[in-house]
Amino acid sequence: MKRFFFAPRGGSPWERLLRGALLGAVFALVIVAYRKDIDAVIEKAQATGVVADPGQALSREDRAMILELAQEMRGRFGLELRVRVGGEPPVDVAAGPKTALFYVDPACRASRVVLAPLAASALPAGFAEDLGREHLDANCRQGRLREGVLAALGLFVDSLDAAAGRGKGEQRQ
Repeated sequence: MKRFFFAPRGGSPWERLLRGALLGAVFALVIVAYRKDIDAVIEKAQATGVVADPGQALSREDRAMILELAQEMRGRFGLELRVRVGGEPPVDVAAGPKTALFYVDPACRASRVVLAPLAASALPAGFAEDLGREHLDANCRQGRLREGVLAALGLFVDSLDAAAGRGKGEQRQ
């Protein structure tokens, strides 16, 4: 009887069955590992552009925290977060229908926050301008750029949470 080249060898049918099952398990493990690697590559590609920090003002932990916050905001509010620290100011001032853009001016004078229209309408009037002026620019001038970025992001998320609570009829005390 002719045997296929990929058929497991063995003295008995049980040994061949066991070897075949182990071979199948190895293939399954390789497929799962490949899939996880591809998912990680896709996730990194989606996160590319979330944090642009050419001057390295933010630490690696800060950037990782911002990426986690971006994923949370995408899941909870459907918003894409973009943070630009220094570099060229964004050409397109409009954030887009689902984007929250935080830009920190290296000269500490023209930082701005541009919000998606729906998010901006849920927050108090002038909120985005205050974040840019009072948190990003003010902290930048005091040499606390990192703290200003993190504080502005924290205040933004807290305000979105409060607005979502009001939208559901909850009373914030």
